[in-house]
Amino acid sequence: MALDFSHVAIDVLLVSLDEAKQHLRLTGTAHDADVTAKLVAAQYQIVAKLGPAADATWTEETVPPAIAHAILILLDAFYERRGGDEANDTLHKALEVIELLLAPFKDPTLV
Repeated sequence: MALDFSHVAIDVLLVSLDEAKQHLRLTGTAHDADVTAKLVAAQYQIVAKLGPAADATWTEETVPPAIAHAILILLDAFYERRGGDEANDTLHKALEVIELLLAPFKDPTLV
C-alpha cells in the first residue's frame, strides 16, 4: 500500500538567490544553477519538516526569519559540505540547529 500524505506547497523561493550566494560567500554567476537547485531542495526539506505549520502564502518578504535562516543553514550543508565523514558531521550539526530554529513552529502535541 502506498503512503498518502499531504504537505504544504510553496511555489516561490523563500530565500533569494542573491541572499543564498551572500550566505555562501559566492560572487559571480558560475554556480547559480547549482546554488538554486540546492536552495530549492533545502526549502523543500524545511517546509516538509514544518508540516502543517508551514504557510503556503509565505513569500520572501513574509517568511519568518527563523525559517529563512533554517533554509540557509541547510543550503550551506548541502553546498559546502559534500562527501566524506566531515560532511556527515557537519550535516548532523546543521540539523541540530535547524531543530532549534523550527521548534517554536511545531505543535508539541504532534511530536
